[in-house]
Amino acid sequence: MKHRDPKIRLAKNFMEHVWLERSHEGLDEFLSSKVLVKSPVKQNVGVDTLESAFSVWFRGFPCLRYREKKIQIIDDRVNIDWEVTGNHLGKFFGFTATGKPVQYSGNTELVMFDGKIHLYSADVKLSSVIQQISPDAIVTPPTAGDDIHMRVNQILALNLTKRQIDCLALLCLRCDNSIISSKLNISYNTFRTHIERTLPFIGLSSKKEVFDWALSNHVLELLIHIALEKVR
Repeated sequence: MKHRDPKIRLAKNFMEHVWLERSHEGLDEFLSSKVLVKSPVKQNVGVDTLESAFSVWFRGFPCLRYREKKIQIIDDRVNIDWEVTGNHLGKFFGFTATGKPVQYSGNTELVMFDGKIHLYSADVKLSSVIQQISPDAIVTPPTAGDDIHMRVNQILALNLTKRQIDCLALLCLRCDNSIISSKLNISYNTFRTHIERTLPFIGLSSKKEVFDWALSNHVLELLIHIALEKVR
């Protein structure tokens, strides 16, 4: 049965198109051409950005089962609480397929007017997903009051500065350089200087190596936690 409210109807049709029909193409039917995208894997403007974000999830979890838990509307905003289950069957954030089951929940906020979605914002605990598919043990998630940066240094037996750790954290989240400098309120040149000094210090030669380094040194979840706090 179709919902009476056109915004709720648009939101439901959009989510079903993506998660039940498993299609990340043809999104311009639902989205403004300049939709603002805030996703754990992509942040930018435009339909292509969201298509790219969805492709990351579908590549890693091609058979996710989506269930809507709650939907509500406040003015032009529709909030959807949901949960998904599935198996890790493809590459996701550097992890090749493990076949492991995954289950996670999240919230999607859609802002719409003129019959189109102009803001897509997804809140997902990415660190929880990665913990479920990681082949290695990961340290206990941080709790309120923890000095997470200190914990990273303790595990690594290093003395990295807070800013160095923040830069490494956002690199683990695969953020663009411009986004990293923006989220840290520093210039791109300052960010580049931090990275050029930090990589040799931890034995790396390329930013592309940071994710695997964090995983093998058991600080990936902590760094992702730091990064997600920065991009919210």
